[in-house]
Amino acid sequence: MNLPRYKDYEGDFLDAMATRFGFTGKNSLIFEKRFLEDNREVTHEKLVANPKFAEKLIEGTDGDASRIFRQQLAAICKKLEAAGCPPSTGDGRWANAKCWLREVIFPQWAKEQGLVADAPVTLHPWEKLLKLATPTDKMGPKLAGVLDMGSDYQECFPLGSHIIFEVKLETPAYLLLLDKGTSGTFYCLCPSGYAPQPYLRAGVAVLPQPVSVKESFTITGDVGLEQLVAVIGKDKPSLNWLPEGSGNTLQLQEGHLNELVEYLEANRDCKVLYMEYTVTA
Repeated sequence: MNLPRYKDYEGDFLDAMATRFGFTGKNSLIFEKRFLEDNREVTHEKLVANPKFAEKLIEGTDGDASRIFRQQLAAICKKLEAAGCPPSTGDGRWANAKCWLREVIFPQWAKEQGLVADAPVTLHPWEKLLKLATPTDKMGPKLAGVLDMGSDYQECFPLGSHIIFEVKLETPAYLLLLDKGTSGTFYCLCPSGYAPQPYLRAGVAVLPQPVSVKESFTITGDVGLEQLVAVIGKDKPSLNWLPEGSGNTLQLQEGHLNELVEYLEANRDCKVLYMEYTVTA
């Protein structure tokens, strides 16, 4: 919750609190004078020493301004305590009530007045990446070792399935293929040991590539949604973390994904595609 600055709304807030708690006449004057932030360090005596203020306090009475001020301030604090302010005693009683008003009641009042801005939503970099991507049917998984009769990509696979992945390229391109597994872990599938050669000719690119020692991907982990994002561009992205295309598959961290999002926002000529499929038991 993003609160407005108290000092910008103090006058309106104190007026509203005087109305809410029924402080009228002299009580209203005392409440707003004593609880004003600028008077935090000012003593009761110094406040009452102001001739105009003192004159308003004793108007219609034979009493002295200091006594009236203290009596009515005690009544104000008692009313605030009855409304939920933690009780206190002594000269610090009003300061305790002032703190309660500012720390507890002001946020409530500000929200009621529509002055509270919603906290900005911080997206995970993968979610930012998905916002840059376009859903496509130009890439997707198929069962490995099955004769391809031009069938569509499958939308559902059971755990333990062996699959291949295809990407249809209209022109020669550099392919960066990222995967979010069902367990929430991110991997770079191309380039990797599955796809050591990220520069590809136009046509249908198949992963694992023929030059890889792997013949398929094995679906492991949990049931749920598997998400893949392909970044297709003419040139290799200028990302220091990009694998060389051999060895273990790189597990991506938020920093990797943030750098990729920043790169794509600055290089709009890259094509970013998205697809997903479901893993079942």
